[in-house]
Amino acid sequence: MPKKPEKMLGKNWREKLALRAAGLMCSSPGMGYEKARQEAVRVLRGGQLPAAQLPTKKEIREKIHLLSKNQQTLLRRFLFEELLVAMQCFADGDPQVDAEWLTAEIVPGTKYVIQIRGPSAERKVEEALPPEIEGMFLLAVRYAKESDAIFCKPHLGIAELKSEMERLGVPSETGGTARTVASEDRFKYFATLLWPLESIMLSSLRHPEGDALYHSLQVFQCALEFRAYDEEFLLAALLHDVGKGIDPEDHVVAGLTAIESHISQRTASLIELHHEAHRYREGTLGMRARRRLEANPDFEDLLLLAECDQRGRECGVMVPDVEQALEQIRDIGEIFSG
Repeated sequence: MPKKPEKMLGKNWREKLALRAAGLMCSSPGMGYEKARQEAVRVLRGGQLPAAQLPTKKEIREKIHLLSKNQQTLLRRFLFEELLVAMQCFADGDPQVDAEWLTAEIVPGTKYVIQIRGPSAERKVEEALPPEIEGMFLLAVRYAKESDAIFCKPHLGIAELKSEMERLGVPSETGGTARTVASEDRFKYFATLLWPLESIMLSSLRHPEGDALYHSLQVFQCALEFRAYDEEFLLAALLHDVGKGIDPEDHVVAGLTAIESHISQRTASLIELHHEAHRYREGTLGMRARRRLEANPDFEDLLLLAECDQRGRECGVMVPDVEQALEQIRDIGEIFSG
């Protein structure tokens, strides 16, 4: 009996898989495309999928750019780390890269060329390594003559690149990886995810207040009344809908993928489960799910977040702007962490 063909996934599922894979690669730049794809399948669906149903590298690169386009410092760190690893393979060939990359926009998926020179280096390019090395970025190694343009304009060698990486806070050791983001960068990143919500209009039946940003700021303000000392709870309140600016069809997954490497596990859990908390309060959550939620150590805070989410739907309420809200959270974090 012929094997029944597998049902193809819809476009939304490919989008979700690509977004999850991109998030994994952004938080763990040493992770390759194949591992990120398989991990995304495991997390979102379980089991395995045929290769034809997995997102392509191009689709994942587009999502990496989407998640990282306003995080240039972090992207520059990742690029320089990958460049250094590749350049050290050709240390005897005086590897050079364009100094313009210190200030130019960094875009995942763009080809970045390392120029080397010398007879032994030329043989190494031809014999030892493939001409292109692919990680988060596409690096190409090319042999160049003394007269080539790369050596006639500002450029960086290994020593200069290490110095720049130290300035950006990246370990210069080959095995080191910049996994964390400075607090200032983290809040700037949150702002870039929040501002697009101003153009996302919500259902007038459930959200008479209008756009998703106004709603999020109301929820934050409500949370501030109850948990003015709790940075993790306040971040959950402010960021719970940021995914609506990325993937409105599954905004919780999209939002968590974008921010999970910059928030605590507790904040992520509050965001992930706040819809279940709504259903619990409404009495529509199944018995097993109710018990799981009640066993959660943050059960009371989940119900409070759902309450703030429900209350943050009024018209004409005065709210802080994005920068003011983030500044308040930053100040609270500094006060109570010290």
